[in-house]
Amino acid sequence: MEAETVPRVAVQAGGDDDAERPSALWEQSVDDGERRLDRTAAAESSTGLIGGVDVILGIVAAATLAGALSPAVGSQLAAVIGAAAFGVGFVFVTIGRSELFTENFLIPVSAVYSGRRPLQDLARTWTVTLLANLVGLVALGAIFAKAGVLEHGALLAVGHTADTLADRGGWDAFLSAIAAGIVMTLWTWLTLASRTDIGRIAIAFAIGFLLTAPVLNHVIVGSGEMLVALFAGTTHAGWGDLAANFAVALAGNLIGGVGFVTITRAAQASGH
Repeated sequence: MEAETVPRVAVQAGGDDDAERPSALWEQSVDDGERRLDRTAAAESSTGLIGGVDVILGIVAAATLAGALSPAVGSQLAAVIGAAAFGVGFVFVTIGRSELFTENFLIPVSAVYSGRRPLQDLARTWTVTLLANLVGLVALGAIFAKAGVLEHGALLAVGHTADTLADRGGWDAFLSAIAAGIVMTLWTWLTLASRTDIGRIAIAFAIGFLLTAPVLNHVIVGSGEMLVALFAGTTHAGWGDLAANFAVALAGNLIGGVGFVTITRAAQASGH
């Protein structure tokens, strides 16, 4: 979350209230979007790679807690409780300033929407970040899926989540992906508005729980969960299920993030 987590909204002459108005936040996002789209592919790749690693660490935290609780409370309740730990990964993204593909649905888009950067710059950023996220997921996911690295109960917990993603019907998976795109882009907006690191950390935990407790269909998080389970052999899903879910999640996340949040925030800002 390289560009989203570090911006501080400058205090205008009118005081803090002016700085926190939607129009001020939007202008800040446009400025940050220009800087983000000016980065080199190497810089985008490195932050994207670490972002994928951070997501796997969040998945491991959630699965470890869920796996430990499952014998006592059952797999379903354990998964919901374990979701509270997933936010660790988003804290790493926020404070460590790494980046997820879906974080680019507001700030870089705002720069293109405002006419200050061309669409091809956004396409390059999306492509590089998405590919780098996937490399990070595969590299660290393969390590944690190896027998003996995690407790078997944690791998079973990841498998339970992967089964949930794979068993959804196409329309249900698409709607879940739209919701995930909305949640993730809301994270960007709230982080932009937050003035302290403590506030950003709290937001990261809240968004992490909201995304993973109902197993919303997020293209990076969901792919990471399915990859670990597939590598470990703890899911009945196959690689075809992963590919199909990836495509549905990608489309739904884009619609939810750009269509439902970014465009409405632009309209909100223009009215203030």
